[in-house]
Amino acid sequence: MKNILCVKWGDKYDGYEEKLKQELELRLSCDFNFYCLTDKPEKDYHIKLPTFWDEYYIPEKNHFWAYRKFYMFNEKLFPRILGQEFLFFDLDVVFHRSLDYFFELEMDRPWIVRGWWNDIDLCRKNYNQGTSPLINSSIIRWNRGQLKDIYNQVNDNLEYVFFTYKTIDNYLNRVWYNIEKDESEKFNLFEKNKIYSWYKGNVFPMDMQNKLLRKDHLVCLFNNSSGEDDKAIEKVWKQNV
Repeated sequence: MKNILCVKWGDKYDGYEEKLKQELELRLSCDFNFYCLTDKPEKDYHIKLPTFWDEYYIPEKNHFWAYRKFYMFNEKLFPRILGQEFLFFDLDVVFHRSLDYFFELEMDRPWIVRGWWNDIDLCRKNYNQGTSPLINSSIIRWNRGQLKDIYNQVNDNLEYVFFTYKTIDNYLNRVWYNIEKDESEKFNLFEKNKIYSWYKGNVFPMDMQNKLLRKDHLVCLFNNSSGEDDKAIEKVWKQNV
């Protein structure tokens, strides 16, 4: 069975998981189970997130809240979820076309977003500062067990990981990606012109206009949305017909 997951913590994206579920039902031709891992389970597809990493969450010092999505890499924590195939989406995404692509990939390794909109020279320059990560965890495709080593490493080194890597993407870039070779021994990278960023563009340097709908692509990411643009995704939902 194919499983599609999202993670919702707190109130920021209330209702977005239902929108995501509805869009997935329109964009996939295969059968799948949908689950939202959350601190406030209310619907039948909600599953309660564990809290045993919470003691390491210090709001003024780290961004632990984002690491909660790593719980899903240990599938044994969620016995209700059966099957071998897993696909994760952040809640702040917009779909344009069929998503069957994600279940047609060769699964020798898990897959993750490579931010093709990033200038790799700038990423290398900022690497030691822990900024400008190339890897983006907004979409992840894996089969059961393929990401358990990441869960184990984090779980075995909680205090160090949460202190050293302020975000998930920073951790993934520093530990599981070779910035010099622009490749990962752990992950395959979704190809260009499939996934783009609303705030940053598509492919550096030739297609970098931001806040542009690219309906010939599969997914638009709204990562880094804030302030007056916090509701931008809702405006785009209305345009994306």
